[in-house]
Amino acid sequence: MCKRCNDNNANGVCQEWPRGNKLKENMNKTLNTLKRVLEKSKGTIYVYVLTTVKANGHGGFIQMGSAPNFQGGLITLCTCKHWMRTWRTPDAWKNVWIAGFTGVNILGDHKNYLFYLMQVQKAFYSHKELWDWLDPTVKKAKNASKHKCGDVYEPTPNLTDPFDPSHYCEPIKEPKHVHFKNNDWFKDINYTNTKTKRHPALLVGAPEYSFLWSQPKIYFKDKLPRTKKWNDIKEFLHLLVSR
Repeated sequence: MCKRCNDNNANGVCQEWPRGNKLKENMNKTLNTLKRVLEKSKGTIYVYVLTTVKANGHGGFIQMGSAPNFQGGLITLCTCKHWMRTWRTPDAWKNVWIAGFTGVNILGDHKNYLFYLMQVQKAFYSHKELWDWLDPTVKKAKNASKHKCGDVYEPTPNLTDPFDPSHYCEPIKEPKHVHFKNNDWFKDINYTNTKTKRHPALLVGAPEYSFLWSQPKIYFKDKLPRTKKWNDIKEFLHLLVSR
């Protein structure tokens, strides 16, 4: 890991890369390996462009935001793409794929690089429901009241409304959480799509089908729109190119 990444991690500025778990094993796969692992996979895939992934100054990436969050050995999507996550009920998100790409300008070569890919293992209605399901070590790693880039909000003991921000612990103030400004974190807990009337599902990736890239290995052959859907992951994989 480069010095800038170590400095940023020490200061709580960006997320730490996985160490010694399945997510670590699934990092920086080549395109050929990815296709081989997923050759029998099926399902819809939603693809979007991340604004929080930046260049680390040494040809790789750092994640400066809270979503996707890859701490604790699980990839979770709980604090970004609120509107997209309302498109399905939590039960309907199971086995759907999510992929996030970098912006085209972070490395100066006008390419959208694959940053993460996951198949949804489970989805939840509220942060309270997710918090109760998570293993204690994962809660500790993702807790927004403890980490600047945390993406899971800890419910207070007196919680009665799972969509009321006042029933959760506030995000960390020092260093200030990435969604603390203007109480942006309220939206993470209580957002409703005016069309679907749904709250965003909180998505958890299956560890065996969760992949991360800290280096520019794979890119999309054309420029990506902000959000895109394919009904067949195999069709999507054919649109990827090795660097």
